[in-house]
Amino acid sequence: MTVARAARKEDRLEIRVQPAQRRLLDQAAAASNLTTSAFVLSHATEAAQQLLADRTLFVLPEDRWQALVELLERPEQPVEGLARLLAGPSVEELE
Repeated sequence: MTVARAARKEDRLEIRVQPAQRRLLDQAAAASNLTTSAFVLSHATEAAQQLLADRTLFVLPEDRWQALVELLERPEQPVEGLARLLAGPSVEELE
């Protein structure tokens, strides 16, 4: 029987905190039955995922989702002047 080993953590993150912040983190970690490092890592990771979710996850109510799908499935339509605009110089070339 083989025993799965946890992935080895090689990167290290160090932060400086005020004594009151450290006490608060230690108390919260103890209340969660975690080490302070595990508590901070878990909650910082969760906060990062939530912050980045807006940039990676697109959630709409069903009616708005259907409206979006209908718009995306419509045949393409030329936009007057767009080809001329894109053929002209870019903003960088105007400088």
